[in-house]
Amino acid sequence: MSTTTPLEESLAREVNGVSFSQFIERTLQDYGVPGAVVVVASDQGTEYLEGHGVRRRGDSAPVDGNTRFQIASMSKFVTATAVGALVDKRAVSWDAPVRTFSPETVLADAYATENVILRDFFAHRTGLPKYGDLLPRLVEYGPEELLHRARYLPFATSFRFGYEYTNYGIFLGQCSAARAAGMSPPQLLSQTILEPLGMTRSAPVQAELFKDNNHAAAHNLDGSVMPHENVDSFSGAGAIVSTGRDLARWMMMLLAEGSFGGAPILHEDTVRDIFSASMVGGPSSLLGERSTVGLGCESYPFLRWRVVEKNGALNGMRSVVTLIPELRVGIAILANKQMTVFPEAVRAEFLERVLAPSGRDLQKQIHEEQKGWESLVVIPTPPADAQPLTRELNAFTGPYVSPLYGALEITRDGAGFAVKIGEHDYPAMLAHWSGDTFLLRFDDPDIAPGLLKFHFEKEASRASSFDGAEVPPFNTVNYGHFDRT
Repeated sequence: MSTTTPLEESLAREVNGVSFSQFIERTLQDYGVPGAVVVVASDQGTEYLEGHGVRRRGDSAPVDGNTRFQIASMSKFVTATAVGALVDKRAVSWDAPVRTFSPETVLADAYATENVILRDFFAHRTGLPKYGDLLPRLVEYGPEELLHRARYLPFATSFRFGYEYTNYGIFLGQCSAARAAGMSPPQLLSQTILEPLGMTRSAPVQAELFKDNNHAAAHNLDGSVMPHENVDSFSGAGAIVSTGRDLARWMMMLLAEGSFGGAPILHEDTVRDIFSASMVGGPSSLLGERSTVGLGCESYPFLRWRVVEKNGALNGMRSVVTLIPELRVGIAILANKQMTVFPEAVRAEFLERVLAPSGRDLQKQIHEEQKGWESLVVIPTPPADAQPLTRELNAFTGPYVSPLYGALEITRDGAGFAVKIGEHDYPAMLAHWSGDTFLLRFDDPDIAPGLLKFHFEKEASRASSFDGAEVPPFNTVNYGHFDRT
């Protein structure tokens, strides 16, 4: 008698002459990904778990189900489930003003401070600016300092005006909830989700990655090894390290509506609330239909089924987790290459094998999206009508300060500038853009560049301040206002 499940049989069945495993191997080569782990889970258990390729290009050590990866922004989905455990205990509420259980959470907008709720943070609808990845690089700020500095972060839009993906916002929601429970942000993740689920090779800090040799190296677009990115300061926004085997346990819990091994981890209503729409999103990347934003995740229709999903990216890492709650099945893919759409390609193949053919060439479509992902790390170039520099370089040098980022020092470096930010002199580069405007950029490709427009008081020989600005449609950030000190 066969012991395989119908799901296992559908993955083993050949489609267009290849099984699911063979498709993964072929796609791994097509996208030049050194290694990946793919796990399929249901509410009953792990249905498929295979490592493909190698942990580090040029080495022979293979990826397996226990290989540690940084799961990047997939962490946000896990963090939402951790906060959900506190909601179940009535320590916090998704919809009560955060000030009622964390009065130290103060935002730059007084009305938002009074009214912001956890749902706002986890659905990215606060109006805080996108990403916010520079601050945790400047110095090893603790959660209290990061929470305090939020009051200096200008809003990008009006409160609840629309969707703006923000790592800082997720951290603020996590930190506020953790404070209400008397925990640190990492303790919240460990004690409510990772430990109860027996995710023994997982942790909310980068150090977990290096506990043994079975971990994935980070690879750049050209295949070279690049440094791993440390985002521990923003914790549940992107810092979790895990494995395919461990993630299967978390997926099983969600697909079983909150229970694991017969024990309740989350209430059914809490799981449904996390999956449900908290605001309208844009078109989905697969079929173009309207998506919605849940708590730490998104969802969209695929044919007649609703799919819940979260992807992630850090230096040299990509991740995707996709759940089909109605069928109680899901897939997670972790890959060790910068900005590759390999996870999306595998996820699309899975959906068409398990649900039904979409009637479109999804693989061609996803392959065409590769350039869009790569564009996220493209450094913008000055406009064709750029105005020449009209002042001496020394007019821009000197010390500046921001209440959010702290000190910024601009010094001469040959024919250009050198920039250091924060107490630990985090390095940056400044290149002329146009007129009195310069482009600030960083070696770390995950920290987006931004424009700095310098201001001069009447007849002053040196700049008195500068303001940040974005460069549409490039992936850039507004770094706000700095004054000369």
